[in-house]
Amino acid sequence: MPELPSLATVSPDDFRRIRQVFESALSRPESERRAYVVQACGDDTLVLAEVERMLAAEAEHDGLFDRGDLAGAPRRHEGPGTQCSSCDAMLGATDRFCRACGTPAGALHGDEGRFRAGALFANRFRIVARLGRGGMGEVYRADDLELGQPVALKFLRGPAKAGHHAQAAEFDERARARLRSEVRLARQLAHHNVCRVYDIGEAHGDLYLSMEYVDGEDLAALLKRIGRVPIDKGIEIARKLCAGLAAAHAKGVLHRDFKPANIMIDSHGEVRIMDFGLAAIADQLDTSDAHSGTPAYMAPEQLAGKEATRQSDVYALGLVLYELFTGKPPFAGRDIQELQRQRAETPRTTPSTLIHDISPRLESAILRCLEPEPNLRPASALEVAVSLPGGDPLAEALAAGETPSPGLLAASGPREALRPRTAIALLACVATVFATAIFLAPRAQTVARLPLRQPPEVLTEKAREVIRAFGYTGEPVDSASGFRNESDWLESVRTAMPANATLQTWTERLSVEPYPISFWYRQGASALVPPLTTIDIYGRAAPSGRMPMVSDEVAVDLDLDGRLLTFRAASHGSEHAGNSNETTPAWDVLFNAAQLDSRRFTQVEPRSIALDVTDQRIAWTGEYGSPMSVPVHVEAGAYQGRPVYFEVLFPWTIGGGESRERSASTLPRYWTFVGLTLLVVVAVFARHNWKTGRADVRGAALVGVATFAALLLAQIMGTHDTPAGSWVLALAMSEGVTAAIQYLAFEPWVRRLWPHALIPWSRVLAGQWRDPVVGRDVMIAVLAAVAINCLSHALYLGFSPSGAPAASNVLEIHLQRFTLDQLMGTRFIGSAGFFALCIGLISAPRMFFLMFLCRACLRRPWLATLAFVGLVAPLAAAASFSQGYWIESIVMVLIVVLNVLMMVRFGLLALVVMGAVGVFIQRGLLTNDFGAWYGESSLVVVVVVSALALWAFRTSLGGQPLFSAHPLKA
Repeated sequence: MPELPSLATVSPDDFRRIRQVFESALSRPESERRAYVVQACGDDTLVLAEVERMLAAEAEHDGLFDRGDLAGAPRRHEGPGTQCSSCDAMLGATDRFCRACGTPAGALHGDEGRFRAGALFANRFRIVARLGRGGMGEVYRADDLELGQPVALKFLRGPAKAGHHAQAAEFDERARARLRSEVRLARQLAHHNVCRVYDIGEAHGDLYLSMEYVDGEDLAALLKRIGRVPIDKGIEIARKLCAGLAAAHAKGVLHRDFKPANIMIDSHGEVRIMDFGLAAIADQLDTSDAHSGTPAYMAPEQLAGKEATRQSDVYALGLVLYELFTGKPPFAGRDIQELQRQRAETPRTTPSTLIHDISPRLESAILRCLEPEPNLRPASALEVAVSLPGGDPLAEALAAGETPSPGLLAASGPREALRPRTAIALLACVATVFATAIFLAPRAQTVARLPLRQPPEVLTEKAREVIRAFGYTGEPVDSASGFRNESDWLESVRTAMPANATLQTWTERLSVEPYPISFWYRQGASALVPPLTTIDIYGRAAPSGRMPMVSDEVAVDLDLDGRLLTFRAASHGSEHAGNSNETTPAWDVLFNAAQLDSRRFTQVEPRSIALDVTDQRIAWTGEYGSPMSVPVHVEAGAYQGRPVYFEVLFPWTIGGGESRERSASTLPRYWTFVGLTLLVVVAVFARHNWKTGRADVRGAALVGVATFAALLLAQIMGTHDTPAGSWVLALAMSEGVTAAIQYLAFEPWVRRLWPHALIPWSRVLAGQWRDPVVGRDVMIAVLAAVAINCLSHALYLGFSPSGAPAASNVLEIHLQRFTLDQLMGTRFIGSAGFFALCIGLISAPRMFFLMFLCRACLRRPWLATLAFVGLVAPLAAAASFSQGYWIESIVMVLIVVLNVLMMVRFGLLALVVMGAVGVFIQRGLLTNDFGAWYGESSLVVVVVVSALALWAFRTSLGGQPLFSAHPLKA
């Protein structure tokens, strides 16, 4: 090849021709470039030689790192080399032409682009200078004359420069769509580490977007100029990159082209992420577009053509961080195939081999991002920020007056695992305290001290025998049964007990009839439909005293030994009509079923108001056939010679056919109004948080769905198979919606003013179930729950002056209902478990938010804690104390204090777990005789609580070996 002429002999037309041929050659396949260049240059050896040299240089660089893209800011280069006056690319010492654009070295700005400095565009923007040229177009600095501020204008590259006319039209349309997508996505982001995009417009056939002007240089140019960033400054930049990328991910936006060339460092050292031209909404991403981006900064799954995810951006973040701290890329493949082979594993050259003073924690954070498997990478950019050494993103957000996002909370805080010896000690405490509670429960729990000799199947058959003996022989279509308490039994027996009664005295009294609980059974010729009342909101068939009987129904109440207590029949149809000629019913049959000696009873006038249609009524008085000689009043009635009513009335029984079990009184209208008012206020707060974008919608949805599912399962497993199921569904749905609205109303304020109390809870909602801190809090909550149960039993046994049964264990109607239901088998045991979970999800957050309100109003945590205890503890103990149950009052105060300690020290997650486990244990029938027919309830409680404690124990170790001389940190 002849010697090239000197630079002085080359005309400007030659420079432009070299540049045009070079760009056109790049747009063609590599195999066609040589032929095209020879044809395009013809006999011009100067142009041919320079174009071939530039193509060779481009092939050596390979274009994989695409450091030339610029969007929105100038690149300032300093150093021994020179800059191209046209595109600002760095020139080598011996370069005579710019390898990027062909402009001669040392030439003045001969090409100002499509606009000259000072030109007016769109009657609004005064062009100042061209900032640079990217793959999709040009960027100019301009002054917005209407707003009086500098902006950056990005224009699409002209279609004529894209290639031939057919290719140009396709290129132009694709580029326009991408530019609109960039504006649409970028305008969703409002973060100080993300370059703001103002608007998009079209004037004089040019599509452009206006965005924030950043006076600085891109990170690619900075690294090329200085090699690498100092570690302290690099950590600061890394945190800001994580914050900006997390802001995009929070809106569901994936960047997909995260690289140094798209990161700007302004003149104040602030970081801006820009160029969202390839960004996409995560759930709207087309898998066919997975290859879009710069190959050198693609995740392995993107190079393989798979779908891009947040973890793909996290991988690109890891590549940028590696280059930020070392000055070199971790992979240097020349083509996609080589990059795919390299990225099948983490980089062979770790950062510490290049930079010796890099900390192990920083190196670990970078290498975690570069894991080939997406599920092994950090879950979010915020988690990467938290894993960096030094600093506290949560503290920085609070100091800036911002409300930290749920993702930031989940990524914040310590993640250290418990030492194995500490975890073993906690597990041993749980086992010891729980075993003690199981040992004490049969001596303290009223149900466990009763002679439970007859299982419900035997009692059900005895009830049916009684019904058949009274002449009701028809096959029932539906039936229901269960246990219930005698609500006034305790007070009546306590009054009759001597003043010096002991625990042994009470145990003996509980072992003989009449007992404080009884068994009920009812059957009918049609479905038993529970009434939709406040008493039966759980959709369960109830005893006859609480559920009105309809025609062709028969109800029987038996004591624990199968003696008849109550018989009622509402069957007056022709099929069951008695013999009208028979005038004297066989009353002895009723007395025999009740195992009473009719000869020891005296006939008296009936005194109760019969609830059944009768044509004969009779009553007797006498003593119940037991060692206690309890006086009783017996009422009976018949219709057409057949018994339809029989009831043994004890001193504690409300006579006259009224309910033996007190009905729960309905709330006064005043309190109903107050409840509705509070719900409206909570809804207003929830709407405000929703509108301001602070609400954790995902968390609220999870809480609402969990509450709905737990309550629905509890009701389904415990309800009777009747049309009341629609009411069951409506109730579960209303509780779920209420829980979600409550969460939307209060959680953002807690996240801003008391965020540390939500960190483990946020991790659970984020799916981080294996987090060691989550395991630690769950194990401590289980320990607290079993400790309260054990302590309550110990107090009753050690300090009850008379040894009287505890009212809260069984005899309190609402709690007893679930405890007694567990005697009915597996289905009801499961119902009690799900209902305990529902109580934990509903009651615990309400208590937690009330505690937060105290902290928000009183400011000082210790004062708020005292105020909360002083407010809640008396209310919790008032009902028990007013009835003289001072031991139960002490237990309630201790529960409140322990709840406060759990909230203050461990937060919401521990409070919810403690509440759910505590209710589940308290409502279980604990016994150490697992082989008894009623031992299933105790066995289920032991298995569930033990399994939860073991899971928490293993999780709290964070993967550490159980026996190790050098325990690791999670």
